[in-house]
Amino acid sequence: MTTTPTWPLPTVPRSAEAVRAASYPDFVAMINQTNVMPGAHATLNTWALHSRLGPHHRLLDVACTTGFTSRELARLTGCTTTGFDLSHDSVNLARYNHRLLDPTLQLTYHQADGTTYQPDHTYSHIAVGAALGFFPDPPAMANRLLGFLDNGGYVLAAPFWAPEFLPDHAAAVRRDVFGITSPMETRHQALALFAGLDVLHQADHTLTPEPDDAIEHYCQSTVDRACAQSGNTDPAVRTAMTDRLREIKHATNTLRAHQRYTVLVLRYDAGAHPDRYVELF
Repeated sequence: MTTTPTWPLPTVPRSAEAVRAASYPDFVAMINQTNVMPGAHATLNTWALHSRLGPHHRLLDVACTTGFTSRELARLTGCTTTGFDLSHDSVNLARYNHRLLDPTLQLTYHQADGTTYQPDHTYSHIAVGAALGFFPDPPAMANRLLGFLDNGGYVLAAPFWAPEFLPDHAAAVRRDVFGITSPMETRHQALALFAGLDVLHQADHTLTPEPDDAIEHYCQSTVDRACAQSGNTDPAVRTAMTDRLREIKHATNTLRAHQRYTVLVLRYDAGAHPDRYVELF
């Protein structure tokens, strides 16, 4: 008989003020938000298909938050996956979601700072999504990750970029709501983070703002689930969670009007990197 796992956070917020005071990563954990990379399931399927990901592979999920990427790729392909994140609460939620969905999946999660994290083995695949923008020095982090990768291994990325400079109000949203302090990359700058890797798949995508009714459905679904899982029954806390998540989703819409993203499957060839011998098209 399968038992429902216990809510993994030591406390639930006791006031609306506590909801507001939480950092963005801790709020994501507080509501167990299914925090996804650009393209969500469509991107995961593209990555899995074009990188030949399967049960014999080992994948590293960088900045895993509540575990969507690693959990769903393991579910889709049977791969063995390790994830790490700076937020202790997010890592606890990733473990909780693993047990809730399917404890037989081969998933391991660690709380760690990516700038100092040292895995005990290399990986066939590294999923970075759009997470490099959260690191203080994205190029240094991109280069550091190659040291964790098998020769012939794959980098799975979906970086955001902007065709023009973000207007001041959008840049402020990116900084103040999501905590990203590095400048918004152009397409060239975003792809330059992966220079020297073989490009096996590349597709640019536009972003469409979500309509208000879709945002409301998402916010209510997410907060209702979090309250049921955590045992929260305080209507003021529920309202504060919904209001803050709604504000985050509207902030995302603000950025969607100015951003694009590119889904990438890249291969590391230690004998050629960082040189490039194949034309880009």
